Amino acid sequence: QRKKAREARAVSNYMGADATVYDQLPAELTTEFTGYDGLECQGTVTAITTESEVTEALTEGVKGTVVTDKTPFYGTMGGQNGDKGEICLADGGRFVVEDTIHLRGGKVGHVGFMASGMVKTGDTVTLKVDASGRQNTCRNHSATHLLQKALKTVLGSHVEQKGSLVAPDRLRFDFAHFQAMTPEEIQKVEELVNQEIHAGLPVVTEVMSLE
Repeated sequence: QRKKAREARAVSNYMGADATVYDQLPAELTTEFTGYDGLECQGTVTAITTESEVTEALTEGVKGTVVTDKTPFYGTMGGQNGDKGEICLADGGRFVVEDTIHLRGGKVGHVGFMASGMVKTGDTVTLKVDASGRQNTCRNHSATHLLQKALKTVLGSHVEQKGSLVAPDRLRFDFAHFQAMTPEEIQKVEELVNQEIHAGLPVVTEVMSLE
C-alpha cells in the first residue's frame, strides 16, 4: 500500500514528504514571479520533467512540468487555484498549462502537456496566463475577504477563517460559529458584501516583508 501511495504521489502535484520527481530538480533553481505587473512575460526554460523523470525535452502529446526562471503564473497557494494558460515557443510550439504549482526551493512548476512542437531546457519562451480565469479568481479572492468582514460584522468578532477555496467559477469559505446562520443573517451578509462590490473600491498590490 505504501508503494502504491508513493507511486500515485509521484505523478500528482502534491509536494508531500515522500520523494517525487520534483525532488530530482537542482536545488539552486528558483523562479521569479512577475504576475502582479502583467499576465505575460518572456522566460527561459530551466528544467523539465515528465510525469516520472527529469528530462531535457518534451515532445508533442507528452505530459509534464516546465520550470522557468520567470513566470506570470500564480501557483496554487492558500486555497487559491493556480493559473492556467500556455507557454509559446518562437517556432510556433505550444505547451498548454493546466495547473501551476509551487515546488521546493522557490520554484514554480507549470503542469500540462505539449500541444504542438517541442520544448527544450534553455529555450526562450513566452508565458501567457489565461486572463479571464485569473480575473475571475481574483474577484473571488477579494470576495472571500469581503465575506469574512461581513460575517464578523453580522455574527461577531469570533468568526475566523478555517479554510477556503478560491477558483475562477466559485469560492468556498469555512468558518466557525455557535449555530447555523438564520436566513436573515445570510441576507444581511449578502447585502453587505454586495454593497462593497458595488462601491468599486480600488485594488492595490504591495509586496512587503512579513514584518
